[in-house]
Amino acid sequence: MDSETDPSSGFSIIAESPGIGLYAERGLHAALKAAYATGPGARMEVKVAGKVVDVALPDEVVEIQTRNIGSIAEKVLHLACIIPVRIVHPVVVETIIERLDPADGSVASSRRARTRKDLYSVFDELVRAPLVVASPNVRFDVALVRARELRVRDGSGSWRRRGDRVLSRDLDCVVETTSLDTRDDWLALIPASLLEPYDSVTLGAALGIPAARARKILYTYARAGLLRAVGKAGNRKLYGLKP
Repeated sequence: MDSETDPSSGFSIIAESPGIGLYAERGLHAALKAAYATGPGARMEVKVAGKVVDVALPDEVVEIQTRNIGSIAEKVLHLACIIPVRIVHPVVVETIIERLDPADGSVASSRRARTRKDLYSVFDELVRAPLVVASPNVRFDVALVRARELRVRDGSGSWRRRGDRVLSRDLDCVVETTSLDTRDDWLALIPASLLEPYDSVTLGAALGIPAARARKILYTYARAGLLRAVGKAGNRKLYGLKP
C-alpha cells in the first residue's frame, strides 16, 4: 500500500489494493466512476482522511451513489470538513431491455421502457440526508441516464419479470447532468414565478410532479436551512425563503 500527500491540499492519500472492489465492480456505478476519473491527477479507490473514496481529484473527491444517499451522509460530512465532496447520483429515466435466447445467447427481443423518474427523484433520497444539502462543501451531480439491461428467460427470475433473470445492468448513456454546487443552484429548482408562501400542492403543480415528492423537497430544504415554515393552509405547511 502506497502513501503520499497531495501538495495542493495537504491531506494524505493512501492507494488501496484492487481487493477493495476496483476490479470486481460492474454496471452503472463502475461506468460513472470511470467517467469522473478521467481528469488530470484523478485516482480511484484511495483513502482520504481515513475514508475510502471512489475518485480523488486535485480539488475535490467524488462519491458515486446509486441509492441510499443517507448511508454515506456521515462519511461525506466528515470529508467535507477537509475537501469539497461531489456526490454523483444517477437517475434512470429509460432502460433498454434486451432479452437473450437461453439456447444460444443471441438477442431474442429488445424494447425501451421509460420510467416515471426525473431530476426531482433525487429528493426521494435527500429527504433522509438533508444535512449534506446544507453543507457548503458538498456538491451534487444528478445524472439522468439511460441503462441497458440484459435478461434471459430461464424461469429463475422474478415473477414480476415473467421469469426473466437479470444478467447485467449497465450504463448506456448519460442523457443530462444537473450540477448543484451552491445554495443558489438548489433554490433555482423552485420556479422563480412561484409566489411565496407555497405548499406541496402549489410547488408540485408548478414543477409537474406529485405533491408527495414536492413535500420531500420542502422538507429537505427546510432542514437544510434554505427555506422556513411560515404558517399553514389547512393541514399543509406553507414555506418561504429563509433570510
